[in-house]
Amino acid sequence: MPPAVIFVSGSDFVGKIAIIGSGPAGMHAALLLARQNHKVEIFEKEPKPGGMLQYYLPKFRFTREGIRPKVESLEKLGVKIHLNTKIGIDKPLEGLISKFDAVILAPGEWVAKVPRLHGINLEKVVFWTEFLRDYNEGKLNSLEGKAITIGGGNTAMDCARVAKRLGAESIVAYRRSREGMPADLDEIAAAEKDGVEIKDHLSPVQFRGRTELESLVFEKTKGAGRELGMTGEQVEIKADYAILAIGQQPDPSILEGSKYNSFKELPDKVILAGDIANEKKLIATAIASATAAAEKANKIVDN
Repeated sequence: MPPAVIFVSGSDFVGKIAIIGSGPAGMHAALLLARQNHKVEIFEKEPKPGGMLQYYLPKFRFTREGIRPKVESLEKLGVKIHLNTKIGIDKPLEGLISKFDAVILAPGEWVAKVPRLHGINLEKVVFWTEFLRDYNEGKLNSLEGKAITIGGGNTAMDCARVAKRLGAESIVAYRRSREGMPADLDEIAAAEKDGVEIKDHLSPVQFRGRTELESLVFEKTKGAGRELGMTGEQVEIKADYAILAIGQQPDPSILEGSKYNSFKELPDKVILAGDIANEKKLIATAIASATAAAEKANKIVDN
């Protein structure tokens, strides 16, 4: 699919700023900088803008119609949005760094962390990225049987709530105590209100089945809060579906074709924003980091 561009002509600009990613952080930074008369271009790898709002936030929580007004606001300010444009081997990051006065890197963290567990390649063992995207795009409309979500963060709660809505018996299995779960308390409460069962002190050991998942083996753990102690005692739970939501990370392919081997090696004119810059993966923290990134970009241009 060829790159698509949303374009509105601008005027005389103060500086030229590139933004990688059109999620909450990318769009907010673009809005702030465009209002200050910078020439802003957003580079988005997906066919639609919005980032995690478009593809990963469950549709029962957020209507996609809310994205369009944000895009229209950017269009009116002359922001150019390049869709279907993946930074990396085809369009190296170094090219943007040399062409623009500053680059705000806000690609989100859309790569799921993969645990080294036996049976992880069985059918019906999926990662949160695939699961939530398929649900939001209407590719997954029902689930039968028992679905176990592994993880204890807000994304795990989202997955478990979706599984419940799709018809499954939905369980969250977390390796530490309930009090040690990183999910916000209101997210845990919402999941339980939906009928999700929370099981703590269960650390996954392996997935069992011939070609598709039949059961999960956990080791029971012990410890208060964030403490984690292994007991050596195992328990097997039959399941029809497993969803792994144990963490996320940025896509390293952004660096392909450049001289940089890690995000830590990037020059000062590249500013991190959004999930890639925050421990807490929330819209509020993404917006805050975008504000800080815009201020830093302004200082770079002024110098």
